[in-house]
Amino acid sequence: MTKKAREQLATHLGAQSHERLVELVTELAEGDVELRNRLLLEAASAGTGPVDAASYRRSFSDALRSGSAARRDGPRTSGAWARGVHQVTESIGALLAAGHAEEVIGITEYALGRVDVTMSRVDDSSGWFSQVLMDLEALHHAACEAVRPDPVALARRLFAMEVDTEWDILIDSAQRYADLLGDDGLAEMRRLAEERWAQLPPVDPDPRRRANRGNFHLTRMMETLAEVAGDVDARVEVMARDLSFPYHYVQIAEVLTEAGRPDDALAWAERGLAAFEDTDHHMRGDSRLDDVVLAGWSQHGRMADVVDLVWKRFMEKPTLASYQRLKRWTSEAGEWDEHRPRAMVVLESQAAARAEAVASRPTPINRYSARLPVPTTHDELIAVLAWDGQLDDAWAIALDHGASLPLWLQLAAAMETERPLDAASAYARDVEAQIDRKQTRSYENAVDRVAHIRTLHERAGDPDGFDAYLANLRNRHRQKTKFIRLLDEVGLTVSG
Repeated sequence: MTKKAREQLATHLGAQSHERLVELVTELAEGDVELRNRLLLEAASAGTGPVDAASYRRSFSDALRSGSAARRDGPRTSGAWARGVHQVTESIGALLAAGHAEEVIGITEYALGRVDVTMSRVDDSSGWFSQVLMDLEALHHAACEAVRPDPVALARRLFAMEVDTEWDILIDSAQRYADLLGDDGLAEMRRLAEERWAQLPPVDPDPRRRANRGNFHLTRMMETLAEVAGDVDARVEVMARDLSFPYHYVQIAEVLTEAGRPDDALAWAERGLAAFEDTDHHMRGDSRLDDVVLAGWSQHGRMADVVDLVWKRFMEKPTLASYQRLKRWTSEAGEWDEHRPRAMVVLESQAAARAEAVASRPTPINRYSARLPVPTTHDELIAVLAWDGQLDDAWAIALDHGASLPLWLQLAAAMETERPLDAASAYARDVEAQIDRKQTRSYENAVDRVAHIRTLHERAGDPDGFDAYLANLRNRHRQKTKFIRLLDEVGLTVSG
């Protein structure tokens, strides 16, 4: 606004009556959330009347439904949306600073409820709601600290907000509000939780038929109440209600270990091992549970049991991970030299069986048939050999039987120093894969890789070999003008 326009406006407004000015400002405030909240805060601070909590609630609801969150074609959160919501939460914070903590408790509890509803219908891939929740929960806790509300009534409200909401609203409130709840409030929260807990149906042992997602918050509260009370056995009892996954036993073992009860932790882990050992559960053989059992057995000197379990797991699934675990534990038992040759026989037999299966599968009879993936029958064997430092053997098998691209790149990285030309030939496979994607970013990746291949040839004293490779590459992909242009831009050209 220019100086002259400002003076004209000031003269006009100065001539208006008090009632007319109030009408104008009120009309503006109706359409401007920030102005409305500012005026309400000033009114509250001046002590001119009771706080209009309904206006704050309405302002927050309007902010939640504004901007990108109000779109019909896919409502979502955004930075601009978050700034609008933050302005309202800031005004609520100013209301608290002005001494209106009791009103802030009601406003923030309403706002948290609206957030729970809104999160179910608005895409929050950008994650803005987490900050909104943090701000509101911090305001609510601060307001409660200022007011020190009746602990029993507070416990009932916290229970409803934590347990009866879909999202993680005021999660672990028993712990976060323990100083405000005191013994009476915690007792009331425990009574409500145990009453609801007793009404839950039995847990279906098959996770595919189970729909207990709605019980998560109640279970979490029961665990938190037990933790606040320092009752480890009560916490374990709550956790033991659902033992449908091996990892549930691991979590119990961790709680007992933290409580200084390693023998009880091992007993629970062994119980979990036995519960799933003869089942077809898709998480049978969970390495996290095995680790707890193996560590416990090792501490008790039960190395024969340790070796039996890791060998069994390796036989069930001969992979690099199970091989590494086998080496770790059998080395501790002093039996690695005995088990390594047996493990290699298993890996070689697995690779041969996979190769035979691939050889016997039908071959497409015309170009319209589905393209079959490149066989990676020997990947596990190659990965184990490479990890064990036998790069020559790994490389030879990869050349004979093929390997997945990530494995070729792993071999290349390991061989750059001693065998730069072999590493370059492996990286050349990635160049072709990047080019085949036909995207600008993949072309850039391919060019970077070609530049590195040049470095490897120079290190090996073979610049002519790189020139021949580059000439062949450019000729085969000459119709991909964008790729060729990128090569030219970094000087990857053929002389002459």
